[in-house]
Amino acid sequence: MNPANTKPYNLPEDAVWLITGCSSGIGRALCEYITTHHPAHRLIATARNVSALSYLPSSPNILPLQLDVTSPPSISAAFSAIKAKFNGRLDVVVNNAGYSLSGDTEAATEEETHAELETLFFGAARVSMKAVEMMRPKSDQEESEGDGARGGLIMNISSLAGLVGLAGHAYYHAGKWALEGWTESVAREMSPGWGISFCLIEPSGVKTSFETHSKARIAPHPAYQSPNMPSRILESYVQKGISSGVGMMSPDAVAEAIYHVASRGEKIPLRVPLGSTAWMMVKMKHEGALKELEAVKELSERPVRKET
Repeated sequence: MNPANTKPYNLPEDAVWLITGCSSGIGRALCEYITTHHPAHRLIATARNVSALSYLPSSPNILPLQLDVTSPPSISAAFSAIKAKFNGRLDVVVNNAGYSLSGDTEAATEEETHAELETLFFGAARVSMKAVEMMRPKSDQEESEGDGARGGLIMNISSLAGLVGLAGHAYYHAGKWALEGWTESVAREMSPGWGISFCLIEPSGVKTSFETHSKARIAPHPAYQSPNMPSRILESYVQKGISSGVGMMSPDAVAEAIYHVASRGEKIPLRVPLGSTAWMMVKMKHEGALKELEAVKELSERPVRKET
């Protein structure tokens, strides 16, 4: 299997960052962290409505951009503006734009499900590949001589939901699981000589407006409304956690963790569960999967035994 992220990544002191979904939550916190603590970095902050970026200070190092990740023309226009502003330079991309779609899967509409996948998966994939085009050397000669692009880092904001499936969020999970598989595959396509690394950031609960401002809900289906149904039980549990704040991380802490991953000067891990809850649940998921794998060993080997 082709390895991913084979070389250490060294974040330039004047790195150019592109962050999507900067109107609130993790995206906004990361923008504020960079502009406050690392003002020598250059920042392209994006949102569907550019007026939502009015919190950013005025600086030649900062480029607020309108960007709708579901629109290929909008992405192309944004990258044209980036090339013009920073001479084709791009060091770190953080694909953060997204929202949750929850509710009874049987009641989900075609429009709701397609819009969710367009934002969570296809939008991040489009932005990532535009970034790879800017980050990689433009010819084999440039790659061999080290005179091409300087490589870069693409960080895709996934979620614990990209690894663990829970009731009532099927299409949100679908988008994040798609992003996980796509990122792992594309990371293995990169030539080691390009110096391009990929990273999946997988937070658990974050204290943001995600549960209100960035959450869409499917209309309830009457067959699933009993309080004993799995989705209703989970909703109650999640709401209690949100209200109490127990186990929830602040967006500022997530932003600092993202920057730390990028700036350590080491090989970039392909996956980083963020928060002790995420780490514990991912560990439990893998341990459970190993037990399930052992339990189906006889079934897995049956076709081979029949052939021999």
